[in-house]
Amino acid sequence: MRTEKKSGGFTLYEIMISITILGILSGLLSVSLLPLLDRAEFVNTADLFKNTLRQAQWLALSQHRSHRIKSESRNLLLQRKNNSSYENVLVEKLPEKISISATRWPSFSAFGFAAGGTITLENETYSTKVVVSPIGRIRQTEIERK
Repeated sequence: MRTEKKSGGFTLYEIMISITILGILSGLLSVSLLPLLDRAEFVNTADLFKNTLRQAQWLALSQHRSHRIKSESRNLLLQRKNNSSYENVLVEKLPEKISISATRWPSFSAFGFAAGGTITLENETYSTKVVVSPIGRIRQTEIERK
């Protein structure tokens, strides 16, 4: 009795060529996506600043105590006024690639008014500003490409 030998599957060469092609395609794709990831990190950091400012404003109004934000040692600090000094309420780690500066770090009083200021966020490619007006309005300028 004779049986036919059926070959199934792929040869070693076919598998190696397929893996090589997938490696080249994934390398090209990752290089093209890196600028998008860089921008996403920058946008997320700007959103973190705006959300922390909104939280400071809300806490000042709801707890009837002054709150402020500032940056120190690559951390974003949300602080509450306690007698004559400030204590940390929230500490967020900031990305290493983004530099932060401020004309004045904004603070919010218990009555809803703010000591306005402008926070500038920059990296090698992008820059933006988060502005707090004296009446407590928080807005962000357009993200500009350098």
